[in-house]
Amino acid sequence: MNAAQQRRKGVIMESTAYLQPAERTEEKPDTEYTKSMRRQFPLFGMGCLLYSAFYAFCLYKNTSGITYPFFVAGTLCCFFFFMKKLGVPFKKDSVFYIVGITLLGISNCMTNSTQILIMNKCGIFLLFFILMLHTIYDDRTWNFSIYFASLIRTTGSFFCCLASPFSDMVSYFDAKKQEKSEERNYFLPILIGLAIAVPLLFCITLLLASADAVFANMLARLMETLNIWTSMKIFFLMTVVFFSSYAILSALCKKEVEGQAAEKPCFDPVIAIVITSLLCLIYMIFSMVQILYLFIGNTKLPENYTYAGYAREGFFQLLAVSMINFLIVLICLHLFQESRILRAILMMICGCTFIMILSSALRMILYIESYSLTFLRLFVLWALAVIFLLMAGVTAYIFYRQFPLFFYGLAVLTICYTVLSFSHPDYLVAKYNLMKESSDRNDITVSYATGLCDENYLSSLSADAAPAILNPTVNPYFHADIEGVEDMLEKTSLDEYGNYDTEYYYELYWIKSYYCKIEYRTKSLGIRNFNFSLYRAHKYLID
Repeated sequence: MNAAQQRRKGVIMESTAYLQPAERTEEKPDTEYTKSMRRQFPLFGMGCLLYSAFYAFCLYKNTSGITYPFFVAGTLCCFFFFMKKLGVPFKKDSVFYIVGITLLGISNCMTNSTQILIMNKCGIFLLFFILMLHTIYDDRTWNFSIYFASLIRTTGSFFCCLASPFSDMVSYFDAKKQEKSEERNYFLPILIGLAIAVPLLFCITLLLASADAVFANMLARLMETLNIWTSMKIFFLMTVVFFSSYAILSALCKKEVEGQAAEKPCFDPVIAIVITSLLCLIYMIFSMVQILYLFIGNTKLPENYTYAGYAREGFFQLLAVSMINFLIVLICLHLFQESRILRAILMMICGCTFIMILSSALRMILYIESYSLTFLRLFVLWALAVIFLLMAGVTAYIFYRQFPLFFYGLAVLTICYTVLSFSHPDYLVAKYNLMKESSDRNDITVSYATGLCDENYLSSLSADAAPAILNPTVNPYFHADIEGVEDMLEKTSLDEYGNYDTEYYYELYWIKSYYCKIEYRTKSLGIRNFNFSLYRAHKYLID
């Protein structure tokens, strides 16, 4: 074979290999956890089925009842039971996550605030997701970026594993069939028959009901007696929970993000130095203005500008800049190479951020003193305190790179939010506003046009505020019984324009509105949906 023929043969072999990439691509082998889960399919399948029934019992039309802590405890027990069956060891530092999840679950049945309930559930979901990753992986060297990538990767794997119950069931029975080929197994044929028969039976029943009015009437009475629609909703909820719980276990068993480690910074620090130095310059000028005009307050302001007006603005903008600074420092620390100059600039940015946080908090406090308190304004103060603590952790991380910044941040968020969740913000808002109004009513002006905190806002608060609104010692406009309020409402007179001319009308009307709302919400308290906040509010109604 001459040289030309050899070259042609080499080109043909190379092109053939290029056209058949599937033969050269090796699929990722199943992990030991995945194999173990398939071998124990009856245990995991039945366990997920029982968990779905437990989920439906605890949470079906019951988002803040006494069953929520039991649901959280049951979910943790199920997860660690499955991990034990897979051979995954329990980590002692998982206790922090368990305590945080349990406390948020308890908080759910002790509050009636919609905002707190939503944030509680988001917090439980995030903490439990991190707990699962912490249990299955060695995350001691992970940082924010790796954890975020792991969450995204596991979520994508979860959607890919939604059909895992079917594939694992087939694999399990195939293995059993090979072990005992002489014995016939009827489970799989029965399951296939039911899967075909159920939708067919549904269609046939609808056709027969449309064909005969007597049969349709009998079927309607039967469905009304058995409450078929509620049963179908519960069955659908159980189906979703079953596939979801099995899929998340399958996704964890695949260990898609195993082997990731913290990557070393790769970008030239000069880029970050140029960016951060310009930001630092403007931040230092701004911080000097805050010290001279806001903190000290003895410098002359621009013309037609009062000190009160200057102090009561800009807190939301400063909150946003503080959060941006936090992200900028983290990005510079993780993406750019080590540099003393960059470290010094980042330290100055952190110092300026502390000044901005204090400035924003002072502005918000002054604003609250003038325009009363709302949940959002209280939440802003809480967020500023959290950002202050997070920036303190970032400052420590700048000097000491072994500082566990991620777990420090997670601990700060978990502890601070747990305190906020148990503090009943609606009660604090109502108590502050009512005491402020009773001490100096001229400081709070009812203004529906500007949307400030007024009686209408107080009447929209949850049952958490009942100990303040329905308490005569806190609310001087509330009588011992609602009949007294109704009597005073009937005594109000109209002016020539048809409006109530008494200043007490709105003060009394919003109390009656809140009273009736709490009375309605506490009527249907039962064993499953018992809520301590609603129960406490009901006691104020009957007392």
